[in-house]
Amino acid sequence: MSAGQLVTIDAKVVGRLWLDDKKNFCFSYDSGWLEHSRIPLSLSLPLRTEPYLDDQSHSFFANLLPEEKMRTLIARNLGVSFNNDYGLLERIGGDCAGAVSLYPETGELPQQPASYRELSREELNVIIRELPQRPLLAGEKGVRLSLAGAQKKLPVYYDGKQFHLGYGSAPSNYIIKPAIDELTGTVENEAYCMALARAVGLDVPPSCIHQHDDVRVFVVKRFDRVVADGTTRRLHQEDFCQALRTPPEFKYESEGGPSLADCVNVLRTNSTRAGKDVLSLINWTIFNYLVGNSDAHGKNISLLLLPNGPALAPFYDLLSTRVYAHYGLAEGLAMKIGGEIDPRSIRKKQWELFAEEIGIKPKLVLSRLEELSHKIEATRLSLFKGDFAPYRCDTLYRLMELISEQCRRTLSQIS
Repeated sequence: MSAGQLVTIDAKVVGRLWLDDKKNFCFSYDSGWLEHSRIPLSLSLPLRTEPYLDDQSHSFFANLLPEEKMRTLIARNLGVSFNNDYGLLERIGGDCAGAVSLYPETGELPQQPASYRELSREELNVIIRELPQRPLLAGEKGVRLSLAGAQKKLPVYYDGKQFHLGYGSAPSNYIIKPAIDELTGTVENEAYCMALARAVGLDVPPSCIHQHDDVRVFVVKRFDRVVADGTTRRLHQEDFCQALRTPPEFKYESEGGPSLADCVNVLRTNSTRAGKDVLSLINWTIFNYLVGNSDAHGKNISLLLLPNGPALAPFYDLLSTRVYAHYGLAEGLAMKIGGEIDPRSIRKKQWELFAEEIGIKPKLVLSRLEELSHKIEATRLSLFKGDFAPYRCDTLYRLMELISEQCRRTLSQIS
């Protein structure tokens, strides 16, 4: 058996990952984990003594890694092939989403001390400016960070006053997201959509805009972290692509990725609060439609895998993509509503079909659609004129028009 990697959850060994002779991913649970824990690494990898062979575990681990341009830059900086998931995990798998960390197998976990380094304003500005060329600080000694997704970002520790960089096993508790290079106003866009979601009752983590000299960034608290006895600890979580054993390159429904019905079925089958979580997912679907977020795919919703069982995680990555239609950004929905991928073709009939697909009475879905449309229309301008007055920009003005149009159109169709 070849040398492998130890897979841990919150510093406890869960199992072992290795490659077979054909370079297939193989994973086996540790006997101690099976004896003392009820938490699986993934819903797609139920607890069992037999190993998962022939790439059965590959999609879970692949979904821990960055994607697209960010992955290209990280692979180049580290001297690892773009398609080498295993090699990338060896280099940057120390602080992943949730509580999962991977370490080269040495018989015991590495004893590198956990520590934080306070970042001065100047240091933070330099790091933020370097992120396009050095995502996740790939290559910096002692830093092993991995976050899924295509957007550049930086996990940090924030104590309410200063930002810190974590070394060794020190967990981050916030994520900094600079503007997307190719699009304007993404920081303001995401901050506004997250604030609007919170204002109308969706479960989202605290977030804000942070100004660093001439650099403006979006800062969001990690929902997969908890403070216990004054210490920040990781919470285990996985996205719906991981739960449904879907590789990240197939995250969109049109490419074979999860559908809304698939996600609802996962909740009904596994969640400890299935009824509440299904309603929350319906609200999330409606909210994304009304704010024009066409990128709401299976990697942008997650489950917390807790000792008492799975539950839907707070929502994240809420950003209107349709305000960038003039950039040529695709407008088709990541997950269809009532069999329809074009948001402009969605009518009352599609919402009724969506309800039937997920086993909910159409009247309930239509009532939630009406209620959220009214709430969002009533809230959007007060939020824009209040907390977001200092951040007004062309993107937010376009977003105000888009949301108003969506809400008015939706209400007229279902009345």
